[in-house]
Amino acid sequence: MGEQVNALTYLGIPMIVVACALALLFMLNVLGSIFDFYGKVWPKIINFRRRRREKKEEKEKQSKLLERLAEKLESFEGHYNPEKIAQRNEWMDWVNRRAEVYDDALGRLLLLQDKLNENNEITLDLYINVNRNRILDFARIVADDNALASQEEFNRIYKVNREYHEILAKYNKENGEVDTAMKLIDEAYDYRMKHHSFIEDIRGYTKR
Repeated sequence: MGEQVNALTYLGIPMIVVACALALLFMLNVLGSIFDFYGKVWPKIINFRRRRREKKEEKEKQSKLLERLAEKLESFEGHYNPEKIAQRNEWMDWVNRRAEVYDDALGRLLLLQDKLNENNEITLDLYINVNRNRILDFARIVADDNALASQEEFNRIYKVNREYHEILAKYNKENGEVDTAMKLIDEAYDYRMKHHSFIEDIRGYTKR
């Protein structure tokens, strides 16, 4: 305030005018404070105390904002500093290498599974063909009523036939080749039962 008074007197303005102007400004400031206290509207341009308070509050807001920005910037720099970026890149490289290893292992496992499935299919077909051939060969032999065969052989071939059809049903395979053979086996069995011509009967191992 003293500097402003000196500036006015330096310009040649009479002291009485300066004093009146200062008194007027002081009264306006007092009136503005009273109006603020009672919630009345008062032009901010002549309410110096209010203007100073608002400027102070604005500076405090700006200061807090700058502090928050500085914290965000520090956090950002800490998160994206070269050392941490290098660490993350190294970690991502390790993850990618592990993923390539796992993909390769999975591919090998799937290939092995395909091979196993293929082997299982081959083994199943082989099992079916072996049992089918056993039935066909036995039917060809016992179709001759004079061929020697034991009742145990017939029982065994009946068991083979049951297992053969169970496998066909389980894996949805087709038969189509042993139906006639089983009819021949049934007829051969009935003939030998009727004429007591099983090996056991001929050798006298059984009593009927």
